[in-house]
This record gives sequence, C-alpha cells and structure tokens, in this order.
Amino acid sequence: MKYPQKFTTILLLATIIVLTSCNNQQPQNDTVYKADLNNKTVVLAEATLQGDELIKTDFGDIQMNQTFITNESIDKLNHQLHLQRAVAIYEWSLPLVSFQKWYNSSSEVYGANDLDFVESKSFEEKVGILTANATTPYVIGWANLANTGPVVIDYPAGPSAGGVLDFFQLSLGDLGLAGQDKGKGGKYLIIPNGYDVSKLNTKGYFVINATTNKIMIGTRFLSTDEAEVKKMKESFLIGKYGEALKPARFISNTDKRFSGVMPSGYDYFKLVHQFIQDEPQKQEDKIFYTYMRYFGIVNGQPLNPSSELQITLTKGAKLGELMCRANQIEPRQDEPFYDNTTWYRLMANIPLTKSTKTDYYLDESNEYYFEAVTITAGMKSNTPGPGTTSYLTNKKDKDGNFLLGSNTYKIHIPADMPASNFWAFTIYSEVTRCFIDNKEAKDKLRATSIDSRDKELKINDDGSVDLYIGHTSPEGKESNWVQTNEDEGWFPVFRTYGTQQAFFDKTWQLGDIELMK
Repeated sequence: MKYPQKFTTILLLATIIVLTSCNNQQPQNDTVYKADLNNKTVVLAEATLQGDELIKTDFGDIQMNQTFITNESIDKLNHQLHLQRAVAIYEWSLPLVSFQKWYNSSSEVYGANDLDFVESKSFEEKVGILTANATTPYVIGWANLANTGPVVIDYPAGPSAGGVLDFFQLSLGDLGLAGQDKGKGGKYLIIPNGYDVSKLNTKGYFVINATTNKIMIGTRFLSTDEAEVKKMKESFLIGKYGEALKPARFISNTDKRFSGVMPSGYDYFKLVHQFIQDEPQKQEDKIFYTYMRYFGIVNGQPLNPSSELQITLTKGAKLGELMCRANQIEPRQDEPFYDNTTWYRLMANIPLTKSTKTDYYLDESNEYYFEAVTITAGMKSNTPGPGTTSYLTNKKDKDGNFLLGSNTYKIHIPADMPASNFWAFTIYSEVTRCFIDNKEAKDKLRATSIDSRDKELKINDDGSVDLYIGHTSPEGKESNWVQTNEDEGWFPVFRTYGTQQAFFDKTWQLGDIELMK
C-alpha cells in the first residue's frame, strides 16, 4: 500500500524516537544512578524520604531514586539497624553479664559448687569485684535452682547485711538486719520460678520467690569480734528442701584474684548467650529476646553467628560500653544529691524492682550496674537503721574537672558523721571500676581505702576529718592519704554504715573534692 509522503515522514520520525528511547534505557544500578542523577542533597532531619534524594547521615550517605532506596544504601541501613540492636542488647544485659562472669569465676577460680560460699577479705580476693568495699568481708554463694530445686537457708542471728538476688541483680529478699529475720536469724525458703508451691510446706519459713533459675546468696558479717563471726558461720546452715541441712562450706583465705569486669567485644555476647540457657523469659524482656534471635543468640541453640554479625556484635559491645561509660560519668537520668555539687547518691533514682507497671528504668539502673554490683533493700533504704548502707560517688572535682591520678586532691568530711557504725572512703579505677591496683603501695587494700575505724586516722579538733588523694602524699599527711596511679583516672565511693537521718535530710553534707595546687 502506498502512503502519502507526509504520513511516511511522520511514521519514520516516530520509529526513530522509539528506537532512540529504547537504546537510552540503562539498568537501575547504584553506579549509573549516582553518575547520572542530579541529586538533591539533604541532611537526615530535613529529608522528605521521597523522590530523588541523597541523604546525609552519621553513618554514611543514603541514596533514593524515585523513592526507592538503592541496594548499597539498604545494606548500610541494615548494618546500622543490627548495630543499634546490639547496643540495645548490651544495655539490657549489663547486670546479668556481670553476674554470669562472677558466677563462672566462682567455680573456675575457687572450685566452688552451688551453695558453697567464697569469702573475700584480702585485696587479691576483692580486687576483681566492681566497686567492692574494702572494710567488711564478702561471703558470696550461687545456686542454679533448675538443678537444686527449692533451697533452705537456716540463717544465723547476729549483725549482718545480706540478700538473695536474681541474675538481673534484682533483690529477691534481704537477709540479716534489713531482712525478715531482723538480725535474729531464721529459716528462709527460696522457691524456683514456676515451681508448684502446693508441694511445699512453707510454714515457719521466710519465703523468697526467685525470678531467674540462677541466683546469688550473699552477706557481710558486720561484727569486728572474730569469735562472734566464727559462731555465725558455724550456725549458717543450707541445703535442698526436704534434705537435712548442713553447715555452709566457706572457701576462705585463698588470696586468689578473679576478674568480674564485663568483657569488651564479642566475648560479652557469649556470656549473654550462656545466661539465657534454660532461663525463664520475662514478658517485659520480649523485645530484647527478639533482637537476640536475629543474631542467633537463642536458648537451646549454639552461638554461631556469621563473621559479619560477629563483627557487628563486637562493635555493638564496644559502642554500648562507651555509652554506658558516658552515662556513668555524666548520668543522663539523675541529679546531684546536694545542690551545686558533683556528688550523686547511688541507686537513689531507681526502684528496687528496676521496673514498674508503666516504666522500665534502663539508663537509671545502668548508671549503677556499669560500675557496681548487687542491690538490696538495705543499700537503698531511706530509713535510718543498723542494716542501712548509703553510697555517694562522683567523677569530678569541685571545679567540674575529671579526677586524675596525676593530681593531688583534698576532701573535708564534716564532724557529726551520720553513720552509727562507721564510714569509709574508697577509690576505684575508671578503667576497671575496681580497686586502684597500685604496685608501689605497701598495703594495697589500705592504699585504696580509709575508714573511721582506722586507728591512725587523724581527726581535727572539731571532729571533722581531712583526707588526701594522689599519687604521692602531701608531707605529714600519710595517715589520711589514699594512693592513686599517676596515669589513671579514678573515682570515689563514700559509704555510711548504719546511716542516720542527717544523711537523708541533708542537714549533714559531704565536702567537695578540691584540687591542691
């Protein structure tokens, strides 16, 4: 058929346009897109998340092509999501990892079995404990109730302060002066989570209901009379419910060191995985278990994430540690105990349960858990009493500068100390959160701590005390001096044992730490 000349020309032009258009189509890959597109570049806060955008973020550029996210950018987002979840797991698991590390060391270092007690007195025995006290011995035992079943403790009468804690370091019940026995002694029955209580006769027992299978049973014998302490230890009976109770086994005078410092990097998550095996899952922790599942941290399954996920977990643990350390130095959810000072009262901003029906106190509790272990009612009490211990800490001097081992400082402790038993001032390494380990010190335990029972302590005429902190002592101040490492940041914990009302109502106020020039 013969077409008119005009129509033939139009048809030829249309064919050329179609062929040219087809030849110009290119694959929608990242390389071509970035080369050819005239991008609209925006910061994340101003992004529309539509159309064509190059979005600048803290973790790299995110490219959008007609609202589709490019493949390279999807990889960046997925990696960032994994990293954020790894940090979330780190923050949630901080107290349980600390306990899992300590629990492992009890058997690996000291040969302790469930329901045995390791007694820590010396510097070597205490230096691995986060912000341990240097004045009273620790008596620490562990049990896995999944293996033992219900446990009975026939607790001795006498001056002591202890408690039973789950592996989230939540107090299940105090023992001793702040416990149900009020220092008079008595039988405690610890019941595993989900156990059929109808099988038990609870009459005559102080009942403690466990929330995790693994628990800590710890105490401090407060008497300075060795004969009284010996009698209390001999009267301390323990065993499985339904079996004859036996005197507790105390592993003492080992002078062995262990480390309770949470590991950095991937090893941290190995302890998380170890903890969740055969442990009941709390409803409030469901989201964290979901995050763990994406990394292969699952109850009943071996831990074997891909090399890529291992790297992400390693980075997540290190970033999580930095974030927790920042919260420890400059608390995100806390206020100084005294106005216009740097002193914080530990544990004052969290409930004993760490959570309520409406709130979960994560930053608040990790302010404490990053640098310390165990919480009991007696440690948090706002009521005066012989079983009440209170704690003040800071990281800066009066002028707001960090406490450095290369400097020398002074602190004034006013008279009329609100402590019916005694007070203690102890310094710790900012790196380990444990005792300053000073190789030059003649007596390492005394070098890191001083208390009101020290017979060489010099007291001012008005009853106040001045203490000195530094790598070397000011001349003539050795009796009131604690020793730092010259190249190591440090922080103090000031303890009152048998806290009195003047502490709680702040009519007595601890002095600031001042730089000596």
